[in-house]
Amino acid sequence: MRLTNEELYQSCSENRERLELIQAQIEELYSRLSNLYDVIETGEFKGEELTPRIKALSQKKEELLQAKANAEEILRYESVHMADPQVVQNYADALRNLLTKFSITEQRSFFKSFIERIDIDDVEVKVHYTMPTPPYSTSEETVGVLPFVHHG
Repeated sequence: MRLTNEELYQSCSENRERLELIQAQIEELYSRLSNLYDVIETGEFKGEELTPRIKALSQKKEELLQAKANAEEILRYESVHMADPQVVQNYADALRNLLTKFSITEQRSFFKSFIERIDIDDVEVKVHYTMPTPPYSTSEETVGVLPFVHHG
């Protein structure tokens, strides 16, 4: 659990750094565009001489703004709270107590429902699994009773 928390923290830190770098590039790009506009306004260069450069910088600006939006979206979903060891221990104890009530066949079926595979080597054991998650909204399905007619 400690390693998972460290990975989450590292991933969030890297994405925050990426977002800060993108923001710095956007600010520098705005400054460069502003300088080009100033040159055009003062009449030092003709607009048609700078048009290709302005177009290239404008396209780069759009790409950076899209990258920024993507990075912000990733950070929004990464705002996962670090796991509390005591909470995880409580869940593990509850699961252990529940599993003791199952037969070995039921236990095996339960684990097969989310464990994809287990790799074992001389040093470590790796469990590849898909975390079961509850649906966002539970849908209810209602089926009407078929009408019947009593004969006789």
